[in-house]
Amino acid sequence: MKDKTKFDNAASTLFAPQLVGLVTTVDRANRPNVATFAWIMSTSHDPELVAVSVSRQRYTYECLTDEFVINLPTKELLEQVWAVGTRSGRNVDKFQATGLTPIPADVVKPPRIAECPTHIECRIIDTLDTGDHTIFVGEVVAKSGDPDAMKDGALNERIEPLFHLGGKKFLCGRERIDVDRHRRGKGSV
Repeated sequence: MKDKTKFDNAASTLFAPQLVGLVTTVDRANRPNVATFAWIMSTSHDPELVAVSVSRQRYTYECLTDEFVINLPTKELLEQVWAVGTRSGRNVDKFQATGLTPIPADVVKPPRIAECPTHIECRIIDTLDTGDHTIFVGEVVAKSGDPDAMKDGALNERIEPLFHLGGKKFLCGRERIDVDRHRRGKGSV
């Protein structure tokens, strides 16, 4: 058995890779904002709820008043994902700065992002303060996306979603593994 070592990095890095989302909101003046998130999770099937964890120091925290949209970026959007995540929307129009295209959502006020293959529109129903972050719980009110974004009821790996490993490191993989086939020694699907 190998000796164990102690890690000095944040515990959150041990949860990597984490799916990356571009979360759109509108500020109090109805200006659209977009921010990069990796702390996103589903929390309930019925009702369908998702949550995002946001630092109270971020401009997006101020914009999360009623609604938000989680847009799933792909490998092709890596540069925009990085630019959106390293700039504040307080003084910069991140849509204009990155070339991302806001398009009207089906139900909520914040826009969807045209370049992203999937979108989850949410209305905020609850919040929970957790240390230096707040968790915003959103009830899913609409889901949309490109027809080829889903495969067999799950995200199609061919769209190459981004996963955050921490810092400037991301992961993008295309292998789909079925547990039953793996157990039988057949590996990937």
